[in-house]
Amino acid sequence: MKWNAPNVISLTRIIIAPIFFIMIINEDRAIVASACILFLLGALTDYFDGLIARKYQIITSEGTFFDPLADKMLTSAAFLAFVKLDIVPFWMVLIIIIRDFGTTFMRLWTKKNNLKMTTSLSAKWKTTLQMFLIATILVFIFLKNTGLIDYKLADKVIYSNITFILMLILTLFTLWTAIDYIISIKKEILNKKVLDKSRE
Repeated sequence: MKWNAPNVISLTRIIIAPIFFIMIINEDRAIVASACILFLLGALTDYFDGLIARKYQIITSEGTFFDPLADKMLTSAAFLAFVKLDIVPFWMVLIIIIRDFGTTFMRLWTKKNNLKMTTSLSAKWKTTLQMFLIATILVFIFLKNTGLIDYKLADKVIYSNITFILMLILTLFTLWTAIDYIISIKKEILNKKVLDKSRE
């Protein structure tokens, strides 16, 4: 792997993920509040590694693979923490994690078989929705643990039916993006077969 600036920045998200998980499930309010800030810093690195890569034309195959993997590790840490805190059901998170890391293996497989797999628009929306939901929950966790709002009021939002419904919508949308990728890869396989036959 090439250790250029964007890849090093992406690596920080992988390092942050387990640290964030340990901190957010802690019973100490200051540590929990710090975990929320740490996640925000981790999320910001995603913006900066992309910015640097585009500005200085540091686009590599390793970075294309490594960057989304780091994102998935960070978001997975957040969702698993929410399961631990009884905010969201485990089965929803399991679907999201299987889908997210499943697409990573799809990328490896398509690359090995000289097939094209580009990030779909629906997948980009999925990532945006994931970050929005995680950020919203973390904001209320932060406000609760810093005493900026009443903890009972914060819990009403965090453990509300709205949170459950939003998570359900995200889970179903995430599942759809997996189906969308599978359909796209099947088309690539068929096109490759047609192209190979034409060359015979």
